[in-house]
Amino acid sequence: MKNVLYIVWSDENMVGIPIIDEQHRGIISTINSLYYFIQTGHGSEIIKPTLIMLEQYVAVHFKTEEALMAEAEYPALDEHIGLHEDLVEKTRRIAADVNRSKDTDMVLKFLKEWWLGHINREDKKYAPSLKKLIDAEVP
Repeated sequence: MKNVLYIVWSDENMVGIPIIDEQHRGIISTINSLYYFIQTGHGSEIIKPTLIMLEQYVAVHFKTEEALMAEAEYPALDEHIGLHEDLVEKTRRIAADVNRSKDTDMVLKFLKEWWLGHINREDKKYAPSLKKLIDAEVP
């Protein structure tokens, strides 16, 4: 059995907003759990429940991000919401495909590329606006 993480979380992935960083780590942890089960030969039986769990957790995460961005009056909020909607749609399509093809590697690759790319490119764009909001609230 391999006991290697598929995605190693590092401080470089942090956006500096504690609740967002914790949720991102949770998403990455879920992806790593899926990888673990694939490595142990149980990927096909765990992939569907993992994708369902990920979809539900991501919905909470996106609500959190979008509420904070709205409160901070982030100017690119609508564009960022569009990215979220795109991810949800792509994840649903991949989940449907995986149920037919059982291609767990495709799912892992998609999740890793999308999440690390999204966190490190798109989420870091809103971080300064949210930090201003959070700093203004701290007494």
